[in-house]
Amino acid sequence: MRDSVELEWEAIPSVAIVHASMEGTAKAMARVSSMPDYGFVTVGYPHIPLAVWTPEEIDEIAREVTPRLIQRLTT
Repeated sequence: MRDSVELEWEAIPSVAIVHASMEGTAKAMARVSSMPDYGFVTVGYPHIPLAVWTPEEIDEIAREVTPRLIQRLTT
């Protein structure tokens, strides 16, 4: 999350991908980084928060989040 915020500070479009269980923490990070409206994309369950995913899960997550990433980067 912090990396994405720092890229945005440098006018480099970015989107953080955050597990839904960490959404509150991500919002807090955006707030303390002076970017309270920073948008990010969440990944939820059944995918575990630790991001220890099988190749098949990674493919599934990529298919799930790609449209949302594109929307955030282009609007």
